[in-house]
Amino acid sequence: MSELAKNGTPGVPGAEGTFWIRSESLAMIRCPTFHFTPPSSDEVKRVLWKGPAAAISYVIEPNEHFPPNTWLYLCQDHSYIVEKLSKAARRDVRRALRSLVIAPIDWPVLLEKGWKAYSETETRIGLSDDSPVTFRRHYEHFSRNPCHHVIGAWKDDSLVAFMTLVVVDDWVEIEGSFFADAHKGLCPSNGLAHYVLDHFLVQRKFRTVSYGMSSIQEENGKTGLHAYKTKVGFEARPAHRIFVFHPLLHPFVNRLSLRIMNTALRIMPGDRRLKKAAGVLAKMISTANSETSKQNYYGNDCTRSS
Repeated sequence: MSELAKNGTPGVPGAEGTFWIRSESLAMIRCPTFHFTPPSSDEVKRVLWKGPAAAISYVIEPNEHFPPNTWLYLCQDHSYIVEKLSKAARRDVRRALRSLVIAPIDWPVLLEKGWKAYSETETRIGLSDDSPVTFRRHYEHFSRNPCHHVIGAWKDDSLVAFMTLVVVDDWVEIEGSFFADAHKGLCPSNGLAHYVLDHFLVQRKFRTVSYGMSSIQEENGKTGLHAYKTKVGFEARPAHRIFVFHPLLHPFVNRLSLRIMNTALRIMPGDRRLKKAAGVLAKMISTANSETSKQNYYGNDCTRSS
C-alpha cells in the first residue's frame, strides 16, 4: 500500500494497511475502497487535519443504524470465464475480442491518442469542465505513480477505448473507463473488463478486482452503469458510505449552502467538483434527522453519513 504514496500521490497512512488518497483536490477517500472496518475517531481527525481534507469518505457494512446507500462492485472469482456471463454479456465480450486488440499501453500513447475517448465519455455523463490541456496534465500526474496502469482497446490505429487501473499488492481497482462514440457497437468496455478479470484474477491470482462504488452525484445513467458492471462479472455488494466534513466546514452544511450550489450548477452544469459536492451535501441534509444516533454509534461528532 505504501506504493500509492510514491511519485506524486499525496496521502495519509491508515489502519490495517489502508491508505487515504485524494479523489478530488479537496477530498480524500480510503483505499482500498472495499475495506469495511470503521476508522477510529483519532484516525478520522488525523486524516482531516494532516491531509488536509475538506471531506473524507469511506464505507462500512450496512446495519440497522446505517442502511445501504451505495454499491461496491467486486469480483473475486478465480475461475472466471466468459461462459459464466449472461448470453448478452458473452455476445458483447466476444464481439469486442473479435473486433479489437486489447492490451496494456504506455502513458505517452494515452496522452497522444486518448483525448477523443476521454472527452466523449465525459460529455455523455454530463461533464464538460476538461480540455486537452487538463486531460494531459491529469494523466501526466497520474502516470508518475507505479501503481497506476492503463489498458487500451484498438481498432486499427485508433485507440477507441481505455481503462485506467490502480494495482496494489493483491488487489486491483478500475479507476476509470472511457470509449469513443463511433465504436460503441464494438463493445470495447465489455472487452476491457474481461481482459482485467482474466488477467488479474485467473492468470495472476489476485484476491480482488474492484470496479469502485456507485456515484453520489445526482445524475442520469446510474442504472445503466449498475447494469453494465453487474453484466460484465462484478457482484454488487451493498454498503454504507460515510462522508466526514472538516470541523471548520460544519457551519456550511445546511440548505442555504445547497441552494447556492444548485444555483451555481445551473450556471456551470458540467463542473465535476461542484456536482460531487452538491450530491454529498444533499444526501447529508436528507439524513439530518438521524444524525444524533449515528454520532452516538461512532462516538465521533464530526462523522456524517451520505
